[in-house]
Amino acid sequence: MNRKSIKNITLTRLIQIFIIASVVISIVMLLAYKQFFKYTVESKALEISAVVKAGLTSHMKANIMDKREYFLNEIKNINNIKSLYIIRAEAVIKQFGESNLTNEKSYKSLPSIISVLDKNTFLWDEDSKSVHAIIPYKASATGELNCLACHHAEDGETLGALEISLDIEEFQALTSSYGYLLISLLLLFALAIIAIIYNFLEKYLTKPLIKIANEADVAYKDRLSINIDNYEVSELYSLAHNLNDLNKDVVEKEKELESKNEELEHLNNEIELTLRETMIAIGEVEEVRSNDVKNHTRRVALLSATIAKDYGLSQEAVKLIELTSPLHDIGKIGISDAILLKPDRLTDAEFEIMKTHAELGYNILNHSKRVALKTAAEIAYGHHEKYDGSGYPQGIKGEDIPIFARIVAIVDVLDALLCSRIYKDAWKTEDVLAYVIKEKGKHFDPSLVDIVEQNFEKYSKLIDSLID
Repeated sequence: MNRKSIKNITLTRLIQIFIIASVVISIVMLLAYKQFFKYTVESKALEISAVVKAGLTSHMKANIMDKREYFLNEIKNINNIKSLYIIRAEAVIKQFGESNLTNEKSYKSLPSIISVLDKNTFLWDEDSKSVHAIIPYKASATGELNCLACHHAEDGETLGALEISLDIEEFQALTSSYGYLLISLLLLFALAIIAIIYNFLEKYLTKPLIKIANEADVAYKDRLSINIDNYEVSELYSLAHNLNDLNKDVVEKEKELESKNEELEHLNNEIELTLRETMIAIGEVEEVRSNDVKNHTRRVALLSATIAKDYGLSQEAVKLIELTSPLHDIGKIGISDAILLKPDRLTDAEFEIMKTHAELGYNILNHSKRVALKTAAEIAYGHHEKYDGSGYPQGIKGEDIPIFARIVAIVDVLDALLCSRIYKDAWKTEDVLAYVIKEKGKHFDPSLVDIVEQNFEKYSKLIDSLID
């Protein structure tokens, strides 16, 4: 599983925040855009209405009302207005009569609106990109534009309305440009915030964490302490302090563990040595009882381990065969003295009884679940098997014979031939080697014969050094 760095995680989160913020800002801006646009257009219409109202009042006071059409046309032209009409209410028509100007209408053209008009009305037409506004004029006795000074009307009575149709395309373009500018500024602001946060995290979190991790590693290896004064952030300062305490505890525990390991290794060595000596002692019990050549058990153990090593077995296997091979003849304790100690050649019947020692040894040792004793049972059972299958007690052959049994088989014969016994003298070394080579592939494993042939001088000296 690929682990992300704090830098990558932080950057990913900031990008996610940026995307979410951008989407939210865009949605808010789109919603606000319409309201802002409507507000801008309606405000423009109200401004034009106020200018028209003030202009008409000034024309009336200057007694130049017949010139007002020029004024209205100028207003229309300079403000991108599609159409502009002054609508006379009933009170004005009664006082001044109907108007014959093209920019003025009678209330009768919009009777339903004028009669109930209490507030400004805006009708939006998105298809034609225009807005139709109807803004009423109310009679008022207050302010500089005192309507009652000229009009015969009640205070608050509707004198008329301004009907104006504005082209909103220009407003849309202007509002859009402002909107884009605002969105850009907001996005730049968001990016700046993200950059500031990222740099802050990089400076005060990511780099210090990497630094503290590296320093902790060096401190542990060199048995030093982290310099906690290098960290400004209180949490990292505390972390460095805790790491120093942890490092100190770990070093102390390691020292304790090393001491315990030394004690355990010493104890294991004692146990292994005791077990080896016990195995040899048990093997020598049979050796003493059968009145066999002294140190036969030790020679078999040492030579078996040496050949196993030269054969290429693992160090554990070499130790195991050295430990277990002394019990290869343990089954002989079940053979009667009359047969075991007979100085003459055994009869066929007696030899059959003697051969049972392999199975007896197996039965004695095989009850344990311990590897050492089960291996010893395997050797006791198979060290009289022959490579060609003519051995006993199972008559197995070749690779079916366990490697430990094959090694002990050739070692047992080497020791028996190179050492004198009650019933025979020791053979000459050249005769022993010739016999081993002759039995290659018959009695002995061919690969083991090759090893013995290559190292025979070393093996014969080893046996000779342990003879009595």
